[in-house]
Amino acid sequence: MRIRLHRPAVAVSTLFLAVPAVAGCNNVDNARDCGKMAISVTGDVQDLKDSALNVGQLTEASRRRHTADALHKLQDDVKKIGGKGAHADLNSAVDKLTEAIRNAQDGLAHDRQPDLSPITDAAGELGKACVSG
Repeated sequence: MRIRLHRPAVAVSTLFLAVPAVAGCNNVDNARDCGKMAISVTGDVQDLKDSALNVGQLTEASRRRHTADALHKLQDDVKKIGGKGAHADLNSAVDKLTEAIRNAQDGLAHDRQPDLSPITDAAGELGKACVSG
């Protein structure tokens, strides 16, 4: 009598080959999601620059409010990324961006022109981390 182990062996082999492929899809999904958030953050940074760098923003209440709102939106989008990073570069970029946002908010609250260069730099690091991750 012949025992047929061929089909179960093929099924088990297929399963072992499929698991890494599915895990790979998860990494692709994470990279895609990170990329989408990085694009959103880039838009937020551009909105922030547009509002903060307009002449008169420190004296005009609506300009200051727009800058504060842009910082808040950026902060919210960064929070969506926070904690999702599976690697140190992404987590570091999120931490730097969060700190830069806090510093800009503090400057704005004390009637100082917010320093946007740390925000721009950290947003750039975030984009690089998403691509490399």
